[in-house]
Amino acid sequence: MNGDFYVGYLPKAPAALAKWLARIVSATVLGGLAVGALLILDQPRFAASKFEYSVYREYAGVIEEWPYPMLRTADTAFLLVAPEKHGFSEASKLQGHSVHLQGALIERGPDRMLEVMPASLREISALPTPSTKPVSLGSVRLRGEIVDSKCYLGVMNPGNGKIHRDCAVRCISGGAPPAFVARDASGETQVLLLVGSDGRTLNREVLSFVAEPLEISGELVRSGSNLILKADPPRFRRDSE
Repeated sequence: MNGDFYVGYLPKAPAALAKWLARIVSATVLGGLAVGALLILDQPRFAASKFEYSVYREYAGVIEEWPYPMLRTADTAFLLVAPEKHGFSEASKLQGHSVHLQGALIERGPDRMLEVMPASLREISALPTPSTKPVSLGSVRLRGEIVDSKCYLGVMNPGNGKIHRDCAVRCISGGAPPAFVARDASGETQVLLLVGSDGRTLNREVLSFVAEPLEISGELVRSGSNLILKADPPRFRRDSE
């Protein structure tokens, strides 16, 4: 009989068999660790964004309704949204009014947004703000992806791509401003607020295009620190078309 014969109820395996099994187990564990490390290293890095969840700070500025609700201060502008998956619906009644509010900061690079605390909004004495007359930068043709600005700017990470599509559709349906993240040949991105060619806000019209690789032709406009892309959904082209 072979001296390496072994059955599980014996207290100890033969030395040669035990050594062979130890090598197999060690190789399996090391292989698993190596595969795990490669998968981690292959993941894209999270964006340098943040959401100060439940940290409400004081802000004051002038409400602007176009292209989407925002609070404009002397040196910057904050897009405004309500908690959860809702847009900021008070802007239409306060266009041009100076207000004080409490908001949780959402930030990604130079782009900023506030999740406004309900019932914190109140009018104050008129504040000076710089002129924000829109300036046309001409016609453009850009490639990129439609996202919901609230999640993309910091509430979710990542806040774009197919994995985020269902959430983005619900956020845009609820009133979060849609944005077009344009990418150049080097991979650099720019966040553009997306409106119709006549300047109207877009909502359900863009839902079928969310998270798709697109090519959009339209007019690029600057309003204060915001870049706006004016284009009509029927003319959006999927990159695969």
